[in-house]
Amino acid sequence: MDTQIHSLMVGVGQVSLFLRYARSLKDKRQAISGIKKKLSNLGFSVTECAFADIPKQASIGFAYAGREPAAVKQLLDQALRLFIGEWEIVSQNTDVFDYSFDKESEFSKSFEDDPENRT
Repeated sequence: MDTQIHSLMVGVGQVSLFLRYARSLKDKRQAISGIKKKLSNLGFSVTECAFADIPKQASIGFAYAGREPAAVKQLLDQALRLFIGEWEIVSQNTDVFDYSFDKESEFSKSFEDDPENRT
């Protein structure tokens, strides 16, 4: 019998870019707005996470929460493919974290013991 009652997998990625042709912050904003929109359309939360004042550099962070580790990993891989061919990728990093808990966790014990949670 599977004792796991909840499954929460969080996939996180960060891609640092060099924007050779950006001459201003406006150029940079126009260049990365498309990729941020594409990531959002896939269900990711997206943020520009570094190099805010440097026109030729950008770092985009994105995260996705799901139930199945394989599905979250597949979506992260799909997100990374969006960056191919448009910019010079300086670095990229992804990871999937397991935030699942089982019936023996302290949270579920306290939840089960709370009389307001009984039906």
